[in-house]
Amino acid sequence: MLHQRVKNGQKLLARGRDGPIFGPCGEPFLQMTTSIDPVRETAVQLLVEVEKGLRLESLLEAVDSTHARDRRFLHQVVAGVTKWRDRLDWILDRFAKRPVASLSPAIRQVLRLGVYQILWLDRVPERAAVHTSVELAKHFEHSGTGGFVNAILRRVIAEGQRVSYPDPKTDPVGYYSVFYSHPRWLVSRWLARWGEPRTEALLRANNEAAVLYVRAREGDAILPETYGAEAVEGHPGVFRVLQPEGLFVDPAFIDGWFAQDVSAGLAARLLAPSLGDHVLDVCAAPGGKSAQLASAVGSGFVTASDISPQRLSRMRENILRLRRDRVHLVAEDGLHPAAIGPFDCVLADVPCSGTGVLGRHPEARWHKAAKDLPRHSERQFLILEAAFARLRPDGILVYSTCSLEEEENDAVVDRFLARHADACLEMASTRFPDQAWAARTVQTLPGRDLGDGAFAARIRRLPGVPSRTRTQKAT
Repeated sequence: MLHQRVKNGQKLLARGRDGPIFGPCGEPFLQMTTSIDPVRETAVQLLVEVEKGLRLESLLEAVDSTHARDRRFLHQVVAGVTKWRDRLDWILDRFAKRPVASLSPAIRQVLRLGVYQILWLDRVPERAAVHTSVELAKHFEHSGTGGFVNAILRRVIAEGQRVSYPDPKTDPVGYYSVFYSHPRWLVSRWLARWGEPRTEALLRANNEAAVLYVRAREGDAILPETYGAEAVEGHPGVFRVLQPEGLFVDPAFIDGWFAQDVSAGLAARLLAPSLGDHVLDVCAAPGGKSAQLASAVGSGFVTASDISPQRLSRMRENILRLRRDRVHLVAEDGLHPAAIGPFDCVLADVPCSGTGVLGRHPEARWHKAAKDLPRHSERQFLILEAAFARLRPDGILVYSTCSLEEEENDAVVDRFLARHADACLEMASTRFPDQAWAARTVQTLPGRDLGDGAFAARIRRLPGVPSRTRTQKAT
């Protein structure tokens, strides 16, 4: 059972092994007093919270289940409904007399969950999907709502596979945004930049189950065959895990591995610090890149900073687990850093819109807006300036994001280079020859390249050049 059931005439709290379940903002999850399926009930509750803007990962972590099968199904349906939200709504609007947007939050999620099970999940019988949805609707609202849900889902069973979508020839933005369930503003931008074939591949990749990759603490670490680990060509020490169930509690993993997407490791590889270097990792949590850098510098030292004490605390646990005793953690704001340095190398992996990792964070696509990009880019530029000021002459800085947007990537780098006479961009293709994702800078693209979307630029601080902006020099 997912919850211990409590029956009284008042508000009921969902309960886990240790008491009531609360979301990341302290709000309780309500538990309904019925015999309805508890996994699907929890799914509806979580989907309501996700649509309010809460992080799916945090909500799922707050739910306790003693059965692995329940956990897997809960994760599958919540992530699936979240990813396919707009296409689900398009389908429902073809059959409902009222627009889905006008329904109550709970009934909206009940219907989405029902359609997702009917059209996306082969192992759930259609009759079971309808019955459980009707029962959910009746208990979240009333019996009349159950009849409303029943009528719509039975029409979906009969006609859902024949729903028409916007014409891709006359309305490509409308078609791709609905059919692949992404915000129109993102689809429009990506079509303009990448063209239709690559954009479609990107959208498709974002809707697939995210692949788990792990990196070895040491190059010769071995994972048990149980997990179906495969070495990833071109990415030393990285393995694709095909059967991850139980991996994170396995002593073999705990003793020397950490999860890190293949593209996330490219920034540290582009930085390429030498043995003995003192490296600064700005905005370092959760610590995968710091651990990777610590392996590269050997007897050197890594200073890892982050503004969040909570994230640093979790990072400290990872660093201790990986036995990296030459990583020093510092709580600081990347915009206003402590007066330490200079460093031989600096990695500035800055906060960003995260449009390159939407496949791993399915709710994120619905919580972003084009108007946020200028704010992101301004903050990124200021963090880059502060990080560069801590780099020694002839040192190397890598600026990186997990974004696909030019405003956060090339535009920030170009603006920085235009202002700094002592900064020089070094071609990423020199470090990664014959790779489609490496040219002037690194830019990986889901659907074209392995892993998530990531950007990285390698900048050298020129020796013997005064530390001043080009504008100052000209005047």
